[in-house]
Amino acid sequence: MTNKSRVATIGINLTWLDPGVVGGSEEYSIRLIRSLTDRDDSDLRFVLYCRQATIERYPDLVDRFAVETMPVRQPGKLARVAMENTWMAGPSRSHALMHHMGGVVPWIRTRPDIVTVYDLQPLEQPENFGLVKRKWLGASVPASVRAARLIVSPSHFTRDRLIATLGVPPEKIRVVPFGFDPPDVIDVDEPPEIGLGRYVLYPAITYGHKRHRDLVAALPLLPDGCRDLKMVFTGRPGPETLSLRRQAQDLGVADRVVFTGRVSEAYLTQLYRKAIALAFPSSYEGFGNPCIEAMNVGCPIVASDAGSLPEVAGAAAIRVPVGDIDQWAKAVTKLASSEQERQRLIANGYRQLGSFAPGRATDRLLEVYREALG
Repeated sequence: MTNKSRVATIGINLTWLDPGVVGGSEEYSIRLIRSLTDRDDSDLRFVLYCRQATIERYPDLVDRFAVETMPVRQPGKLARVAMENTWMAGPSRSHALMHHMGGVVPWIRTRPDIVTVYDLQPLEQPENFGLVKRKWLGASVPASVRAARLIVSPSHFTRDRLIATLGVPPEKIRVVPFGFDPPDVIDVDEPPEIGLGRYVLYPAITYGHKRHRDLVAALPLLPDGCRDLKMVFTGRPGPETLSLRRQAQDLGVADRVVFTGRVSEAYLTQLYRKAIALAFPSSYEGFGNPCIEAMNVGCPIVASDAGSLPEVAGAAAIRVPVGDIDQWAKAVTKLASSEQERQRLIANGYRQLGSFAPGRATDRLLEVYREALG
């Protein structure tokens, strides 16, 4: 029988997570906290703090954890920050530790804190953010890493940027790389190959730093033997969706650029399996979840040489300089024309996955919790 007096309660702050909006950090966070229930750790208890929309998107969380939902169903940014410092502060007083997975520690702190920082893009590429968000994160992220007992980083790239940009002591940072099991073999109602033919996949919201525009610009440069190739963009519409549609129209390739919107996990898995390659032209990534997703199902990768992507994809990717349209066209052509090259990258991907075993990420996070608890 468990000695209840020795059970430590850890609060996990997911109030920042607006499903479908925050990108790869959502995937990283949800999969990682789900994995905590795969361990029989009777000395730890977890309480999630989140929006009602998060529970609706991930209803299994209620079965796995004690859950506290925000009293306002769809709070604006200011309301959300205010509730972190008022509503959440009350019940969290009884916890042994708080883990803030959105990069920011609330002003009012009642317990020792851990903070996950996915990247420092707001500080290092501020032009990608609006004025208010740029000012807010530019002040709150440095303050949060100073206040936290420990900092969790998803990659060595982000760890190194925390040290170089914010002067964080290396001994304060713990790297917890992403990792998850390959999906089960699944079927979907509409096989994704219908109407697509041959395609390259890019699953990302159309934010500027994701550089979808480079892939659209590469399409007219493909040789005649690849003129049937399409670019398939999944993810909800973002700030650049309309300009990308105009770009495709102006370049005469509108019929070869497909926007699916957000798709189910099952459908996305099928898209990976049937793609010529995953393309990842982003100029800044703190981790790069799609690389893991692609390697898990045997999809080769063409990725930029920016951020954490060389670290994550390793030898499973053809590496291309950010913004080099000619090189993007050549890399895509190579994979569309050479099954031997595709199979070489796929085999490299399976080997690379050894660095991102799902159990290793879970064990590492539990180690961080126990270390912070003292």
